[in-house]
Amino acid sequence: MITLALSSSTALVGVALAHDGDVLAERSLLTDRRHAEEITPMVQAVLAAADTQLTAVSRIVVDVGPGRYTGMRVGIATAKTLAYALGVPVATVTSLELIGADAPAHDGPRFAVVDARRNQVFAAEVGNATTPLVVSPAELIEQLPRNSLLVGDGADRYADEFSAVASVHRGVVPSVAAAATLDLAVRGGPAALAAPLYLREPDAAINIKIRPGGVGGK
Repeated sequence: MITLALSSSTALVGVALAHDGDVLAERSLLTDRRHAEEITPMVQAVLAAADTQLTAVSRIVVDVGPGRYTGMRVGIATAKTLAYALGVPVATVTSLELIGADAPAHDGPRFAVVDARRNQVFAAEVGNATTPLVVSPAELIEQLPRNSLLVGDGADRYADEFSAVASVHRGVVPSVAAAATLDLAVRGGPAALAAPLYLREPDAAINIKIRPGGVGGK
């Protein structure tokens, strides 16, 4: 089975291609706003590097967040478009799982932490399938077990606060190679079922004011 994996829910945009669990090619880039511009050329680059045709892909894996709303939508829209064109299933994985995949060994609990902005983070214990937390750094600190290790861009951003009670290993980003090689057979399904993992309302919201005499006014 040839798997094409996409990740763009954080500052990292990444694409990987794997054959039966062996990574054939991988590309990634840390970028603040160029998710849409970078992801398609990366798909083309990994296919060329692996000397593989797009039609050989038999499964798409996509990172559905939590993370940046625009980035999540870019990755999922790309995955769906490719899956519909190829007639292949889509499997989903979370950004927290992909960060946890590259977390170093530790003799205590490990937590993947994604920057949620608004002075909040998304967090989940590595290997724990419970629903991720959406909390402030201070609230997460209150819930951390002793001897915890934190990784991810959320851990990096608030390292000063977290370091007072836990270990922080900086620079860990979602592993798109892990997305391409994880055993996700049970998660595969129709492309239409792939959806962003929204844990909070979007940062941008419509603000409608009703003026006297206007639409809806008196």
